[in-house]
Amino acid sequence: MRKVPQFLFRCSLAALMPVAANAAGTYYTGNYQSPQSRYTQKNYTNYNQNSTYARNVGYTMPGAARSGNTVVGQSRTQVAQPRAPQQTAASSSSKKGFFVDAGLSHEVAQWQFEMKESGSILHYDNIGWNVFDVKGGYAFNVGNTNLQLDAGFKYGMQSGDSTMVDDDITNGGYFITQWVKDDADKTIIGEQIGHSLSVGSSSDGNMLGFNIGLGLTDFFKWGNVKFTPSIGYRYLKYKLETKNNYGLSVDTAACFRIDGSDEIQCDPAIIVNYGSGDQTWQQILWRDKLTDKLQVVDAADIKFIDTGGTYYYQQPGTSHSYEVEWTGPYIAMDMVYDINKNNAVNGRVELGFPGYSATGDQPYRFDWQHPKSVEDKADMFSAMHVGLGANWTTAITDMVSFSLGLTYDYYNVSGADAKTYLNGGYYIDIYNDLLSQWAQKYPTNTEQHMLGQIEGVAGDPLAINIKDLEASCPGWVCSSNGEIESFYKSIGVRVGINAKF
Repeated sequence: MRKVPQFLFRCSLAALMPVAANAAGTYYTGNYQSPQSRYTQKNYTNYNQNSTYARNVGYTMPGAARSGNTVVGQSRTQVAQPRAPQQTAASSSSKKGFFVDAGLSHEVAQWQFEMKESGSILHYDNIGWNVFDVKGGYAFNVGNTNLQLDAGFKYGMQSGDSTMVDDDITNGGYFITQWVKDDADKTIIGEQIGHSLSVGSSSDGNMLGFNIGLGLTDFFKWGNVKFTPSIGYRYLKYKLETKNNYGLSVDTAACFRIDGSDEIQCDPAIIVNYGSGDQTWQQILWRDKLTDKLQVVDAADIKFIDTGGTYYYQQPGTSHSYEVEWTGPYIAMDMVYDINKNNAVNGRVELGFPGYSATGDQPYRFDWQHPKSVEDKADMFSAMHVGLGANWTTAITDMVSFSLGLTYDYYNVSGADAKTYLNGGYYIDIYNDLLSQWAQKYPTNTEQHMLGQIEGVAGDPLAINIKDLEASCPGWVCSSNGEIESFYKSIGVRVGINAKF
């Protein structure tokens, strides 16, 4: 074994010590000692006595064979001169551990649904919500994959009064009955259609929502923006009621279009009782399409005029109550841009595929069941949800930040199925009363006479309609497929506090 003279070794060591100290800050081996450590005589002696050692001294023996970072001499091994400092890729995740975000927001929303067949439109406008929300999660690694599991909860209370409009005029109305002229040909006069418009106030509603998701934390970068894609499940429910409802109802005899224009005019349903004694009958005034005039009745015979369902009404209590749910899966993309170490901007884009359900109770409708009068429903993936959010955050401490942001949500469904739950007892009572009246005139085969099943007898139109209604609505539940189009949209301002630990 060839030895280096002790004097030469000491000189070499003294000359190379500053190089080793500077290099160690960026690149080092397991034998690195900090620059603050003093090389005592004892330390030097120990190293000098070792026949084989490895130090970052940048010394290469002449004729030595190079293998990687290690130089192999004739009898001892030394570490080669360190490489230039290397840039290592930063972790793809900016979050590790738990995080929580809580905030208060004020949202302004609108909900509307439209019935295609009847043309009825009901909408709640300028709904104010005061909302508390909290979101928490945990960021962790599985192998080389950075994941985060998060869950959120929100609860809102309606702020102030909003306006509800129940519109059965704009696009149509509701079918009441068909009128037939009492002549040899049984001429159809027209269909009696009901039109109404009511306006009420809504307050004291509430909202509940939650979501759970799984994302790939900071999965990729675009410039200085980090992106976290995720999938999850979201649930939103809100309840709205209408009180102090004022309206006008107009039952029409027939509607017609003015020639040469798009204008529609409807005749009100004015029912006239005329005759005397046993010779009394009832007829509705109708427009003669040839003369464009209402049928004239001898005033001397008129005993009573009924305006049908044409009236003004006031409902001081609860007239409408709806509970609406949107629930289903979503995909989302979260983005964060770090302005500096204390400030950042983040955003979220979410696309959901929920189902839709709206259950309504209209307690003033004595011909409908309670507490469930109507139900509109669409299966999961039948509706759509677009959610947007943006926040600016600024650090308060190393762990806590303040945030200010905006939220936007839009839900929409088209072609939802509708069900109307009728009060069967109400219709059965009317039917039985009519049957009793007809029994006085036709003691035998009374029901057949009343339903017009006996030749030469027209029957009772109301009884016939009730019987047809029962047949078309099994169990007194009327179903209509693809009837409902509905949307809910909201925009809000949010302030919050978030922390990581």
